[in-house]
Amino acid sequence: MLSLDQSNAVVLSPSTETACSRITETDQLVRPELKTLFRFWQQKTGDRKAPARTDFDVPELLPWLPHLMLSDLLHDGTDVRFRVIGTWVVEHFGRDDSGKTASEINFAGRSRAILNEYNVVASEMAPHAVRGAFFNHNGKEDFRSAERLILPLSNDGETCSKLLTGIYFLDI
Repeated sequence: MLSLDQSNAVVLSPSTETACSRITETDQLVRPELKTLFRFWQQKTGDRKAPARTDFDVPELLPWLPHLMLSDLLHDGTDVRFRVIGTWVVEHFGRDDSGKTASEINFAGRSRAILNEYNVVASEMAPHAVRGAFFNHNGKEDFRSAERLILPLSNDGETCSKLLTGIYFLDI
């Protein structure tokens, strides 16, 4: 259930985290920044299942860059390596884990769930969103909820090789 706190931030308890839901329309997303990122990804996709990382120039990503994570899918989805982690994510997570794999990072006991979300996106080759509590690297809840948009990227247009994730607090 969504509710607002005194600062007009959307509050979800960890038990109300939404499932990793397939996104086909911008109306399924809450944050306007993620809606524009989704539309941008769609434009880059064209008639393929997903665009390649090389379809994106860094200057094109500037509006979202601090909120983005770029990950390599490893070993048929058994792990991911975080190649780039945006400055906003680093600031709020509490450290920069660029270059590390999900199995090397403490996600407050959520590593398996996060890998499962990435695997759903990779296997379906489709954007998905997750909304729920935001935790820092020590496993402490930020008491604000966040929305994550996970987008598949593909070197061959058919199979997922990378994941582009945008994350924003659900402040209204």
